[in-house]
Amino acid sequence: MGDEDSLKDHFHVENIDKNLDMQTGLLHELFSVTTPDNRNFNLVVESFASLSKPNVYGVRYSIIPTNFSDEIEVIKVHDYINQKVHHQEDDIRVADDLGQMQLDFIPDNGQPSYLVTTFRSQQGIILTYKANENFAPNPKIEYFKDANNHYGYRSKYFAKPGSSKDFEFLFAIGDIHPLVNANMYSDQYLSSLDNYILDTTFKSELMASAQVWQTFWLHSDVSIDGDPALQLCVRFNLFELNQSAGRDEQTGIPAKGLTGNGYGGHFFWDTEIFMLPFFTYTQPKIAKDLLMFRYHTLQIAKEQASDFGLGKGAMYPWRTINGYESSAYWLAGQAQFHINADIAFAIEQYYEITSDESFIRNYGFEIILETARFWMEYGNYAELGGKRQFVLNRVTGPDEYSALVDNNYYTNVLAQSNLRLAVKYARKFKGDDGMLSRLNVTAPEIKEMEAAANAMYLPYDKKRNVKLQFQNFEQLPKMDIASIDQSMFPLLLHYHPLMLYRHQVNKQADTVMVDFMFPQGNTLDQLKADYEFYEPITTHDSSLSKAIYAIIAARIGKDQQAYDFFSQAVQTDLMDVHHNTKNGIHAGSLGAAWEGIMYGFAGIVNNATSFSLKPHLPTTWNCLKFKVHLYGSEFKFTIYQDSVEVELLSGKGADISVYDDKKHLTPKNAKETWTYSNQF
Repeated sequence: MGDEDSLKDHFHVENIDKNLDMQTGLLHELFSVTTPDNRNFNLVVESFASLSKPNVYGVRYSIIPTNFSDEIEVIKVHDYINQKVHHQEDDIRVADDLGQMQLDFIPDNGQPSYLVTTFRSQQGIILTYKANENFAPNPKIEYFKDANNHYGYRSKYFAKPGSSKDFEFLFAIGDIHPLVNANMYSDQYLSSLDNYILDTTFKSELMASAQVWQTFWLHSDVSIDGDPALQLCVRFNLFELNQSAGRDEQTGIPAKGLTGNGYGGHFFWDTEIFMLPFFTYTQPKIAKDLLMFRYHTLQIAKEQASDFGLGKGAMYPWRTINGYESSAYWLAGQAQFHINADIAFAIEQYYEITSDESFIRNYGFEIILETARFWMEYGNYAELGGKRQFVLNRVTGPDEYSALVDNNYYTNVLAQSNLRLAVKYARKFKGDDGMLSRLNVTAPEIKEMEAAANAMYLPYDKKRNVKLQFQNFEQLPKMDIASIDQSMFPLLLHYHPLMLYRHQVNKQADTVMVDFMFPQGNTLDQLKADYEFYEPITTHDSSLSKAIYAIIAARIGKDQQAYDFFSQAVQTDLMDVHHNTKNGIHAGSLGAAWEGIMYGFAGIVNNATSFSLKPHLPTTWNCLKFKVHLYGSEFKFTIYQDSVEVELLSGKGADISVYDDKKHLTPKNAKETWTYSNQF
């Protein structure tokens, strides 16, 4: 602007407004920019990540002078190679220095494109983009490449107060998998990416993406009448979950979604246990894609089990981005072997809800089998309590304030479930000799798995009538959490791990996770005993914790605690509850909050043939509405304080129960109503 240059002079930038339209996916940002010579202009930035074409990202800039007339030159440089991310704080949850990406390919045909890969994981990213000259033919937008191989666009025009000049850019982003798997040449793949953004505009791509968002909300929305603040948080969480999910069978959901560098973009158990249920119930195709990522990395998991020293089986990584273990601290990382059973649990849940026979036969059973084989290799028999029991020693459960323990209750129950699932499906496919032969399944092996599952040691404190987090947990002294100053939380940033390991203190829900995931067989007294024993020693330093405690509190009639825990969980990111959302959203917490609504307040329980509810709404909620897919059908649920309406929207129908009152919905009998009373 005149003789002022933003690269050399300090332009003062004030963020005036930031607005996310969750119905269309458009982010609208308004900035007021003032130069040293007091020229002022408004900069409007509108952007979206397309859901109709997942490869496409669009951004539109509008420049509006407020107090000057002068010539403006706008230069947009696309320097996406040296995006170095530094670790500038002591929080171990933040990513380390991610380093630079390496530039592997630039076409010499004048095409503004890159192929870059990360140094560590060798994950490839292909980027091509264009300016929309049809939108702004005057002034002309010129493309250039400088001596440092940085691409960019420039435009020069005369600006007047109040006039707006818009510049649009569309990006096509791909990954390296097509190059590796299909042996395509780089220029061929770049050409195919170009097709995504040729002969189209920012507006048309935004409209197409907005239509996909409308479909998403039609099937996946959760409506709460009577709690507008939490309603907003719920929808924000669902929006972020939907944007974060891998849809190509080659990726999962990073712990920070796609919003930040925390945890290095890695996937954990969060995906299967906390996020997958949302997709399984509302978008089963995405749920299947996420599970297929685990199938495509099964061979790596088998190799890791072998490298670990096991004779057979699969050992999935606790933390990964490409199938290989990325844990830095093995005590609280790789030793969390429960990830294997978590994946098996998610597969069974997906199959129970979708009845996807093709998936369980061709993919799911193999994962269940190989993870079950891991437990047979890792565990052993020992004399405990006067009888021979199957034990799993030196493991770490979900609670990372205890590590390398013997017989973690959660791990043992999940392993037991994993083994029983392997037995169940081996018998289901007994007549398929080709499949069983290919997987080397034998009758003696299945019998051994069944015996190990039946003999699994589950530590229990008969004096307190509680499930013990792990063997000898009752011998540890309790940490007086109430006396610790709030500035010392999360404890992992202020206490040595060994100090935490020697106390009864939980970072997050551990044993009560079993009560949440396996509701059948638990008495109300047992749930209360577990909750009242573990909640006082739980710091909830993990964002995954409070939603689970909300579910159990709802089930045992602790209404206010259930609502308080849920309220804090659902606000985690929109209200920055943990003061670290700058490092990325807490994707697992987003899914856990959805679980809090469904498993807690709606009280859903399902198996392979029927779906039941035991609703218990917060007193301030007038109505809760949601839709779910069950057994190939879609249902709409409307829950009031004293009644439930269920409508079959598509499919053949199914049995639905409300407080054990079962009714069968069909296309001819597509709507039913139940009345109920508070059970507590």
